[in-house]
Amino acid sequence: MVKRFFIVFSGPLIEASIVGMEHSQANHNVVDLSYVLELGEGKPEFVKEVLSIFMEHTPPGLKELEKYVRKGRSWDKISKQAHFLKSSVGIVRVEGMHDRLQKIETLAKEKRDKDVIVKLLDEIVITFSAAEKIITDKIKELSD
Repeated sequence: MVKRFFIVFSGPLIEASIVGMEHSQANHNVVDLSYVLELGEGKPEFVKEVLSIFMEHTPPGLKELEKYVRKGRSWDKISKQAHFLKSSVGIVRVEGMHDRLQKIETLAKEKRDKDVIVKLLDEIVITFSAAEKIITDKIKELSD
């Protein structure tokens, strides 16, 4: 099934609806910019700069985490990379990412449940793919 994302801007919360899913699953807040808006006192240039920095660092950081989880065997690298990514998603809040990254970090520190880590990573990748488009569109909107 092909899934398409529709973006709805409503205040600081950005929603994405996924066609072909149950309504309760389809409509949810993917990106919450309320903290960024609070920090920058609602100034568009500040929001644009924070989102740009987030998009500059988060996708490559997520790819690094994927590499460590899927191909590597270093629990320490997995834990450190999850910790690094957590700080970014604490500011630009992407649904569920902070909690999942925290679980990955904890499991990696405890050197256990690699299958759970893979599942959590898969969930992060899916959510981030929706968030990435939304954030990129918001940066373009703020550039106009």
